[in-house]
Amino acid sequence: MTEVKDFKWDNPTNCKVGEYFPADKLDRARYATFLSRLLAQEGFDLNRPEGTQKKNYVLNLNAEWGAGKTYFLKRWSQELIVNYPVVYIDAWQQDYSDDPFLTVIAGIIKQLQLQAKFNIKIPKSAVSMFKAVAPAIAQGLTKKISGIDLDELHTLLFSDDEIDSEQKQSSNKPSGSDFSPAVKALAQNLIKDHEAKNKSIEVIKSKLADWVSKFEKQEGKSLPIFIFIDELDRCRPSYAVEMLETIKHIFDVKGIVFVVATDTEQLQHTIKSIYGEGFDAKIYLGRFFNSRYSLKRPALKDFLSVHSDITKFESAYLKSKKIEIISHRETPQATLANISVVLDAFEVQPRTAIQITERIIAIIVNLQSGKKVDVLVLAVLFCIHEKDHSLYDEIISDRFQRKEQDTKGEMQNISLSSFLQKNILKKHLSRPLAYFLSPNLYASSTRINTCLYSEKDYLMPLSTFIERVFCEVFKSEGFSVFSFLDDTRGRPLSDLERVEKELVDHNFRKGEEEKATILWIKYIYIKDGYNKITNDHYREFIELSSPLDYMGDS
Repeated sequence: MTEVKDFKWDNPTNCKVGEYFPADKLDRARYATFLSRLLAQEGFDLNRPEGTQKKNYVLNLNAEWGAGKTYFLKRWSQELIVNYPVVYIDAWQQDYSDDPFLTVIAGIIKQLQLQAKFNIKIPKSAVSMFKAVAPAIAQGLTKKISGIDLDELHTLLFSDDEIDSEQKQSSNKPSGSDFSPAVKALAQNLIKDHEAKNKSIEVIKSKLADWVSKFEKQEGKSLPIFIFIDELDRCRPSYAVEMLETIKHIFDVKGIVFVVATDTEQLQHTIKSIYGEGFDAKIYLGRFFNSRYSLKRPALKDFLSVHSDITKFESAYLKSKKIEIISHRETPQATLANISVVLDAFEVQPRTAIQITERIIAIIVNLQSGKKVDVLVLAVLFCIHEKDHSLYDEIISDRFQRKEQDTKGEMQNISLSSFLQKNILKKHLSRPLAYFLSPNLYASSTRINTCLYSEKDYLMPLSTFIERVFCEVFKSEGFSVFSFLDDTRGRPLSDLERVEKELVDHNFRKGEEEKATILWIKYIYIKDGYNKITNDHYREFIELSSPLDYMGDS
């Protein structure tokens, strides 16, 4: 028995040796290590009594859509193949074949031939018996098949065990001589084919058991044989069910471990589409698996980093196009983390989160030279657009108005900020958004003593962003600053000078970093022209990109 060592997936694999895999961004390697040790013991354990050392075991690896099942299975199988016989089968790529048995046996033969130091073959006659004997009958066509009456054929093939001998003698049930020659001939052929098929199953099982024994003796390989079945939930309903039946009844050979990866909830819907909504698909699935292991849903920022082209958030890309975004941060992953805070707060589904991120990226790609956009404002707008389109329409058209009862029972206007925040959990509202700011960039054009403000991440909670940034953008009077200020000569100060004065005069104490963040964002909004992005601009951004739907990774 081979000891399974901890898998390390922190780095990408060597593209010159086998299939290339990027670094594991979802921290899955530890799950692969855990499952490898478990399944290796389940499939083959010398500590069990003689005769029970080898076992057949089927694990259902459950993970929702987008959780990285295929990456996980492929990289896991690449680790195991060093010491174990391994087969990987993409069921979805093969479901056009209409025969799950041929899909599995062909995958086993083709892949084990590359790993075995002995001959891997099975008799052609054993495989050919699994092709449909009477396709027209199997497909449930009508009685008008070569003049054969299917009811007549059914009567000949199947007896009613509940009828006793006296009833049989006195019944009007047809005798063998009453059936047409065509029906008799077909019935005999079906019986023969059924018997031959059973015999073929035994031949194939015997061959598989023989290969298990030979791999046990082969130097450099240990038992069990691992067979991974991927993408089953994406297959046609009938094919998915037939695949499970095939694994259960034909490949239940000791010393072989199956790992069947599914979005199990989706697979249950698939089964119900065959047997009806009232059918208990959960119990039905349970009969095919020895156990189920559910991969934990990854953090949204990690999930998005796997499925989105975050290179468009990189400084080099933005500079090459001469465009700007806020909140721009030191790394694209950090920018994505800010977007994830917003998406988490609005509790969008994983696929929707990818769609929104892809739409934001599409907007950045389409920005013309010299243009800019606030990606967090876009993120909030997209969430509202997806969750409540009428509310989005009110906000973008500056028609938002809501009233609610105060403590005295009187109807009072409620602000957009209060309305949005009351529908977001407090744990999300308190999460920080980080802006990486370099005040020294503005040193030459401002009276602000940038020595007081270092280059770093400036933080503000999501609640503050909604109130002091997002809702200010969509106020009818536009992006506001602070209380009206005059200079010492009585001249009205410009918006930019007002914020500048606040930054100069404000003596920030410890714990007041949030105030500094708000002032700097206000300053940058005015100085760099973000306040010139109008409702109509944002409407154009949303309505051009929202028809873009994410369909899955290629």
